[in-house]
Amino acid sequence: MQRSNWPLLDGRTRPLKMKEWGDLAVMDPDAGKQPRGRGFLAAEKDWLHIDAGSALENPIVTLYSGDDPGADSGWDEVEEITVISTTGFLTLCDSGYEPLRKENLATAGPGPYLIRVHASDRSSDGKKPRFLIQVIPGEPTGVETESASSTIEESAGPLLVRTSFEQPDEWARLLQVLEGGSEHYKSITVIDNRAHAGITANQILARIGRDDEDWPNSTLVLIADEQTLASADFPLLAVNNLPDEDDDPFRITLAAAGSFVVNLELANTSFGEWGRGVDTDGVYREEHY
Repeated sequence: MQRSNWPLLDGRTRPLKMKEWGDLAVMDPDAGKQPRGRGFLAAEKDWLHIDAGSALENPIVTLYSGDDPGADSGWDEVEEITVISTTGFLTLCDSGYEPLRKENLATAGPGPYLIRVHASDRSSDGKKPRFLIQVIPGEPTGVETESASSTIEESAGPLLVRTSFEQPDEWARLLQVLEGGSEHYKSITVIDNRAHAGITANQILARIGRDDEDWPNSTLVLIADEQTLASADFPLLAVNNLPDEDDDPFRITLAAAGSFVVNLELANTSFGEWGRGVDTDGVYREEHY
């Protein structure tokens, strides 16, 4: 397809009325990718998938190159995610991966882009869903950046995902405890990638790969966020990714996480049973094997 430059670099485009209803994608349609994922946003190299909701009305989409002061108010949902453009071209596409506009949103060429998506009325009957999509260039790295979701999708089994990068000494100590611990930690795969900085639990779940029967490669995720690294006992955020289960996440200390993982893998206990055993501060601390 023809790749034109975006003429309105410092202002909004006009609202876009879609001809056909479906999910949205910000992608390079010539890269041969098929965006997919769970949750509101899911991303990989050269694409972002946006769940447009269940409303039956055609949505109105507004694009914006760069940040937009004051845009964060008046929306039902606001989420952001990093997309790595390897080709230097991103455009808005429909659910069939066909371009809805020809403007190149990757205005800084190849590299990382923070894409912030605002949404309202995604699942409201009788209302047109509205989206504001901001595409904000990151600092060019000069090298190909590892995609956040590719690492997670290639991993299986229990995951420990780092999302905070402001406390490197604490993270190093956490790894020392993990590596010097018992064999109960051996099945945990550590995901240490700055592309995951600050992302939410739902965004992590959306990036986990699935098999041909739509079963997730990883059904248990432990998250090392800022709160984890601020405490000496490393209270990890535990998230259940089993299909059709809606257990609330809870925190569990690193010392207790080994027995937690093993007992779930052996089906001795359920995720929810552990969640009901948290202390008054919401952290599970008991160790048992």
